[in-house]
Amino acid sequence: MTAEPSLRAFGIQDGDIATLTGKTIAFIGYGNQGRAQALNLRDSLDRAGVECPIVAATLQDETREQALEDGFDVSSAAEAARAADVLFLLIPDEEQPAVFQAEIAPALTAGKALVFASGYNLTYGEIEPPPGVDVLLLAPRMIGRQLRELYERDQGFFSYLSVEQDASGSAWPLLLALGQGIGTLAAGGGAFEFSARDETILDLYHEQGFGSLFGTMFMLMLDVGLKAGIPAEALVLDLYLSGEATQVLEAMRDVGFYEQAKLHSRTSQYGGMMRTIELDNEPIRKHLEKVVEEVKSGAFYERWTAERDSGYETFEKLRELAGLANPFTPIEQRIREAFRAAHEREQTE
Repeated sequence: MTAEPSLRAFGIQDGDIATLTGKTIAFIGYGNQGRAQALNLRDSLDRAGVECPIVAATLQDETREQALEDGFDVSSAAEAARAADVLFLLIPDEEQPAVFQAEIAPALTAGKALVFASGYNLTYGEIEPPPGVDVLLLAPRMIGRQLRELYERDQGFFSYLSVEQDASGSAWPLLLALGQGIGTLAAGGGAFEFSARDETILDLYHEQGFGSLFGTMFMLMLDVGLKAGIPAEALVLDLYLSGEATQVLEAMRDVGFYEQAKLHSRTSQYGGMMRTIELDNEPIRKHLEKVVEEVKSGAFYERWTAERDSGYETFEKLRELAGLANPFTPIEQRIREAFRAAHEREQTE
């Protein structure tokens, strides 16, 4: 007997895109997420025959040129905020508060709706919307490029949704219509109800917990493997460049975390399980506990805010050090060059 899920789930039948009829929607930011969501929504509206103007608010940079090339009306954030009924805030988290305060907040009147793709600024109080507007979270678990590609294949993707403030009394129908419009509720996808605070904690925990261990594991695998005499190109090919690791993760998604192991040889299964049992996981556990506690307490937020206020000095140094310590790029280049040359050789023989 399968236990009931702890989170409320939504699918294609839950959203009615006709709810958006007559509204003007603005995408504040036209980067990876903004462009993909705007294109998806426009296509969905066209398919449904729903009249709903879309405006893109961008800086005077390449995103503006892209939005114009894609056929959208383009304006400043302030102009879009005045004209739109629904505003997607899709600029970087660290830039949102200043733009919101200077350009968006003065134009917010009762009945408008704000849509966040991340709960970060709501969770830590960087943005405090006025009481008369709907505040919605629509947070895709997908980068913009893949979000668009899946939509074009008529496939959905997963998101988190929440109504953080229902000033209109009809925030949920609006949110689900937007979810249907950008494609998240289509077959193969869906959405869980998940608060902005919970989304923030999970997102930062995942990025800092899994991300740090993932990067460290790859660095150590390369270092130890090289010292054991394994060629660098073979190590990098096996770790990720062959695509096998991607296939393993996709198998986890399709058949399950445990069941995918049965797709591998018995030797692989035995070796992996035995080494897992032998692993001392207490240092890893303590690392993860520290990460999630500092996210929940706001300690990481304070640290990152101080870094932003100081002009990102430490951040830039970290990126510089990471670039200097990066052993992977030259190995990747050698692998690609080796196979390029091999294919060219085949054509000339």
